[in-house]
Amino acid sequence: MIPELTPDLRDLQARAGSFVEQEIYPVEQRIAERGTIDKAEIAELHRKARDAGFSHLNIPVTEGGPGLSMLGQVILEEQAGKATNGLGFIVAERAPIELLELLSPDQVERYARPAFRYERQEAWAVTEPGAGSDVAAIETTAMRDGDEWVLNGEKWFVTGAEKADFLLVLANADGEQTLFLVDIETPGCELARVPAFAHDPYFYQHPEVRLTECRVPDENRVPSGGAEGARKWFTLERLMIAARCCGAADRLIAEARAWSLERVASGRPIAEHQAVQFMFADSLTELVAARLLTYHAAHGFDAGTDPPVLHGKVAMAKLFASEMAGRVADRAVQIFGGRGYMRENAAERHYRELRVDRIWEGTSEIQRLIIARGLLKRGSAPYADA
Repeated sequence: MIPELTPDLRDLQARAGSFVEQEIYPVEQRIAERGTIDKAEIAELHRKARDAGFSHLNIPVTEGGPGLSMLGQVILEEQAGKATNGLGFIVAERAPIELLELLSPDQVERYARPAFRYERQEAWAVTEPGAGSDVAAIETTAMRDGDEWVLNGEKWFVTGAEKADFLLVLANADGEQTLFLVDIETPGCELARVPAFAHDPYFYQHPEVRLTECRVPDENRVPSGGAEGARKWFTLERLMIAARCCGAADRLIAEARAWSLERVASGRPIAEHQAVQFMFADSLTELVAARLLTYHAAHGFDAGTDPPVLHGKVAMAKLFASEMAGRVADRAVQIFGGRGYMRENAAERHYRELRVDRIWEGTSEIQRLIIARGLLKRGSAPYADA
């Protein structure tokens, strides 16, 4: 169900973990002290991570990259999840290789390959005020006008739009959902608002984008099905959320354990109190279970599992890992006591930041629907068997 990690993958895991601890943890502390992210400091972290060879490892061999397996990507993402403030994205920077399958050859040349070379950056614009997990409810429209399409609508939670050069906008066109490549400077494309979120300060912001009579050339209409393209992107992102949640839980357990062995209450370390031991037992058991689910789903990508079944396995991993991490964070705060509620403590930061993992890229409720519908349609065997 899960292959043995190769020496190369174990080396990547160790190097990424070391980078996060040595390079990113100190930056976290400085952010906690300042309350802001220093752009120059982040740029330097990016340079170090790229020089260390962590970035764009998912680019396939056919495009000149190393073609890191999905299991390898998950292992890297798990280490990245140990960081707070979204800084882990620096060490787990992935190229948008899904564009190779979605875009036309011309679009690949104009958008995908420049992104692989760090010359351009994308952001997905799918969610709307009235359409979150229910992607079918989007209201953004694209009306043909000669050789152009006129887009109108509003997109929310467009993660990374403030850094992006172009957006992948999902809109209703000719009776079907279609993706459009929209250059960020296109007239009528506006970053309308940048809301504040509980996990701020964060590596990415999540602007609201307003499209008003935004004209896009027909050559920027993505030929592949928009809804299907969005679903594939969601599936991948859900798997990476599961991986990051495992990394966060791993760090929380380690730091709470170290504190419990040091902190004395009633004349002995709190680690000797049964109530604390039970919290650790539950946390470790749930982490290992979540990791197994996540690695199994990643192996499914590499083994060519039937996409609908893989979709369900990823939903299970995302559901269990995100809810597990929330419970582990809550227990860690409790073990740290008052110190766990201080912004300088990683437990406090993870406690706030992990909450959204049960929401974005598909709520827990949506994951349960995916799992249940797959079970009712296919039975348990495709999901439970090796």
